[in-house]
Amino acid sequence: MKLTQPAAPFRLFSPAKMLALFSVLCSPLLVLGQTSGKNNRNAIYRSMGNKGGLTEHSLKITAGIGAASYTGELAGLGQVIKPIFGGGIIYKIAPHISFKGEMNFFQLGGSDANGKNEFRNLSFRSRNLEAYGSVMYELIDVDMSSRGQGIIVNPYAFAGLGFVTVNPTTELNGTEYFLRRFRTEDVTYSAATLMAPLGAGVRFELTRRLGLGLEAAYRFTFSDYIDDVSTTYINTSAVEPLRASLIDRGPAVGTPRAEVGAQRGNPSSKDSYMSVGIKVEYLLFPFDNISKPKCPAALQRKAPKVKK
Repeated sequence: MKLTQPAAPFRLFSPAKMLALFSVLCSPLLVLGQTSGKNNRNAIYRSMGNKGGLTEHSLKITAGIGAASYTGELAGLGQVIKPIFGGGIIYKIAPHISFKGEMNFFQLGGSDANGKNEFRNLSFRSRNLEAYGSVMYELIDVDMSSRGQGIIVNPYAFAGLGFVTVNPTTELNGTEYFLRRFRTEDVTYSAATLMAPLGAGVRFELTRRLGLGLEAAYRFTFSDYIDDVSTTYINTSAVEPLRASLIDRGPAVGTPRAEVGAQRGNPSSKDSYMSVGIKVEYLLFPFDNISKPKCPAALQRKAPKVKK
């Protein structure tokens, strides 16, 4: 199968640039964790909002795999399920509260086949990259003293903001085409868009360092072109044959050519996608010893020397 490449001006949000952006956003947390680990491997910092209590700061790395599907104009009866995998970090900043940063690679797909819009004959698939940061709330505030004492079941929820790439393709006569390049609705849309993840899961703290989680998340995107379908048909008689064939796929299944301005999609709602999966977590930096504050050197009294 041949794969046509999009024109250079559309390569504004390459996976490499998304990875660099994610690294920049999360690097302060990694530096903090490494510095704390070197200076005081097991340190507990006092929480200003905990009325003198102790907040245990920790840093975890995660990796996971699962399945993803999308909701949009091409989400018909035969819903397409695609793989998703990735990883991230979880940094605890307060009791029950953590920062979660994650990057995932996944695929999406959809088709009119066997659905109410089968006459339209549109389909897409895409290879996507997402990166986001979120705030996580854990039902149980697990401390170091309870780790390793048995399996702890800890439900959690999170919400955040991030980016996802937008690069739908379709197959025509054995060749896969990047649809964004052909402007099927005379709209130039970006190669990436904002998205807001909202999810929940349950974590099983298996040992002092190792955890296993089951998670489901829904992503609201700010684009209606995840599937390249949004508004109305344009005049296909005024464009080159290949572009016309990608705009209106109905004639391939015996449907008459769509009239100019006929409804092609539903612009009133944005596309979205969701995922379910299993994650493995590893605690990098546990801080379980109390770090006592020291008085300034000028106020410290030296013990008198004993003469022998």
